[in-house]
Amino acid sequence: MNPFSAAFQRAVHFGYLAAVHLPDSKEPVPEAVLAQLDDAEREHALTLSGYRQVDWVGGRLALRGALGAMDRQTPPLLVNNWGAPVLPDNLAGSISHKRTLAVGLVARSRHGSVGIDLEDLSPPRERIAPRVLLPEELAAVEALPPERRWTAIVLRFSMKEAIYKALHPFVHRYVDFKEALVTPDVDCTADVQLRLAKGEGPFRVEARYTWLPGRVLTQVRIREPRPSRPRRRKKRKHSEHRQAERSAEQGGAVANSAAPGTNVDGDESV
Repeated sequence: MNPFSAAFQRAVHFGYLAAVHLPDSKEPVPEAVLAQLDDAEREHALTLSGYRQVDWVGGRLALRGALGAMDRQTPPLLVNNWGAPVLPDNLAGSISHKRTLAVGLVARSRHGSVGIDLEDLSPPRERIAPRVLLPEELAAVEALPPERRWTAIVLRFSMKEAIYKALHPFVHRYVDFKEALVTPDVDCTADVQLRLAKGEGPFRVEARYTWLPGRVLTQVRIREPRPSRPRRRKKRKHSEHRQAERSAEQGGAVANSAAPGTNVDGDESV
């Protein structure tokens, strides 16, 4: 595995996903790798050092790999005040990285905002559970066999990180771990119920996860509800009147003696 080389690229349910191998080192990123970036990205990378520089460059390469799969050219992929990548208005994207891997997810923004997160499965850190899980989630975890509890905790933790990233373009604030209830399913999806402290929304949330060697990868898409369309009123009255006229003509004359509220065939009028 060559550092900063492509690990994989694939179409996923929410868009395009790409991953890049990272060196487990704080050494400066080689100039040959920096040359793959846009000039403005390279200038920003040179202001960083150590793992921050490695992660930042790897994240941009992963995001550009996903954009390449969409055959999209973009301006420099810099960051906003919250540290999220800045993309053109017609695109949504998210980045995550852990030690030796960086991932980038890109989608068309008309389909919603996306968030991605990558977490290591070891070492176990079960002590984080009370800080990141709601009482219902804690109860679900504690009901599991001891050997399965950490994966259940880290999966929910990662999902909430991805939720925060996908939700931020709508709420523009920090979202606490306790503002989402996550219930994973065995089909690698999860039900998400938002309990936003400031009452934003409602939002439509879709969540998926993938087990990678030694890691879990979570993806979230968030959309506002579709506006309800006014129902078309069917032109039944006109069509039934025409049907009555045709029936009367076939019978030779309009039956003036028909009872009120009925047409000549005895069917109820609207």
